[in-house]
Amino acid sequence: MRVVRVVAAAGIANLLSFCAPGRESKESERKPRCEVGPAQALGPLVNSPAFDGSPTVSADETELFFTSERKGNRDLFVSTRASKKAAWSEPVNLGAPIDDPNAGDFSLRLSADGKALYFASTRPGGFGKADMYVATRASTKHPWGPAMNLGPQLNTDAFEAFPTPSADGATLYFNRSTSFDSRDSDIWMTTRAGSGDQWSVPQRVPSGINSETAEFSPSISTDGSTLFFASERAGAVEVWVSMREHGGQQWGTPERLAADVNIPGAMTLAPFISSDRRSLYFMSARADTAAPGACSPKTCFDRVDLYVARVNCQ
Repeated sequence: MRVVRVVAAAGIANLLSFCAPGRESKESERKPRCEVGPAQALGPLVNSPAFDGSPTVSADETELFFTSERKGNRDLFVSTRASKKAAWSEPVNLGAPIDDPNAGDFSLRLSADGKALYFASTRPGGFGKADMYVATRASTKHPWGPAMNLGPQLNTDAFEAFPTPSADGATLYFNRSTSFDSRDSDIWMTTRAGSGDQWSVPQRVPSGINSETAEFSPSISTDGSTLFFASERAGAVEVWVSMREHGGQQWGTPERLAADVNIPGAMTLAPFISSDRRSLYFMSARADTAAPGACSPKTCFDRVDLYVARVNCQ
């Protein structure tokens, strides 16, 4: 009888072990629950009649970096304000040695400490259709140094853009595609041990972030638990979000943000989540800037504006 009991107990234990959700199971996913407020345009000083895109802000949200074609070429600009409640100032071109007036500079991402500005560019001397660069400064009070190419470990003969560092600077997310508007764009990631170390060989971000359509312009929260990105998986270019447990590797099933951000018929992309995870900046071509009909990168990219919406994802 004792042998029977031991065998039965072992069988029940094995059954429970088999039924219990594993680390990679659907049951272990962290599903995002995001409350999103109405989107607000960043105003007539920031938004021009030309292309304005790729917003990124400092931790205190008093510096706004973005790309704009208001002077004819796609260049890097900065706007400042005294506090979160103040209005943005007249944008100023970043100029030399970071901005290239003869090339397209775009896909900006500011590091959490405000001392590194990552972006993409078509400037000469790169490895592909667009390469990723970084410029640094000693402090937020110092000027920017020259932009440095992130090298052939990350830049290929393809189109790389939106280099997005984690808060500790040890992980870099970005998108790679055959060309600017090809639908084979995926989100990739690379890691390094320290700020002076070499980046690892990039790998595609796992766990359902990438689909059969285009995914691009990632933005990672400061705690590393929330990933915002743009995707065409539902037909239009929209902002999606995925979450994971703190310290975990498994991303949950992505969810599309509400219509306050993703207005039907619009094109919405390049999300950037603020350091406090309460403000989501993004670029969009929507009813007040776009003609009737659904937008795509080919039809709306020359008439996008910058917006911000309050967001709370748990």
